[in-house]
Amino acid sequence: MKALQKYKRTYILALQNAMEYRTDFLMSLISGGFIILVQCFLWTAVFRSSPHEIINGYSYSQMIIYSVLSGVVSKLVSAGFEGEIANDIKTGGLSKFIAQPIHYFSYRICNFFGGKTVQTGVVLILFVILMIVFTQIWEFHLSVVQVVMFLVSILFGLLINFLLFYSISALAFIITEVWGVYIAFNQGVYLLSGAIFPLTIFGDTFARISSYLPFQYVVFFPVNIINGSLTDHEIVRGLLVQAVWVIALMMISKFSWDSGMRKYVAVGG
Repeated sequence: MKALQKYKRTYILALQNAMEYRTDFLMSLISGGFIILVQCFLWTAVFRSSPHEIINGYSYSQMIIYSVLSGVVSKLVSAGFEGEIANDIKTGGLSKFIAQPIHYFSYRICNFFGGKTVQTGVVLILFVILMIVFTQIWEFHLSVVQVVMFLVSILFGLLINFLLFYSISALAFIITEVWGVYIAFNQGVYLLSGAIFPLTIFGDTFARISSYLPFQYVVFFPVNIINGSLTDHEIVRGLLVQAVWVIALMMISKFSWDSGMRKYVAVGG
């Protein structure tokens, strides 16, 4: 029981820190709102100029809902801790976790979810407001099952994104300046997760291939649960795939970190 207290304390400290800097998250949402507005204007122009009511499997209302929610969800599940890990490895800060009885992975995931707790509360309030607006404009209706499945998929999405970036952060053990790799990987995940556009616009072949990769289950899949473009069977299948990827990425992250730790040489710290 005492062993859990340190991780509980880590979670609480991250929660308190997020509450102190909650304005930063709100400002990032507002800045992201400009990108969402551009996407909404773009899709409005596309649908107005097209003779078809359905484009790439989406109606106009579904596409606008997707554009708005994908922007919000992508902000919620974003990582951002990989730079801190690289700094710990480079400066020798990782040594204190080796010397003390605290597991680095457990510390990082508690810190990650502590920060996300406040953000999740803000996003849920925003989500309710958006759903009320969408209901008034398009008579958009949600079932309780949809909402529950969406929340479950968001939890899985958070875990997948955390594990993706935790795994790639192990490159700092073998690359001195890893920032360029992190930036490239972050942009790749941003695109492949469907945070910019629905993945179906890249064609059926790309969508089929991406369904077996972890990236689309971070943003694309959760948002499609809400906008009603998935059947119950597809939702259940997607949740199972998310669970499989969480397990697979946990094994990948352990392997990458075990390999990196064998190369780790403490400097400073």
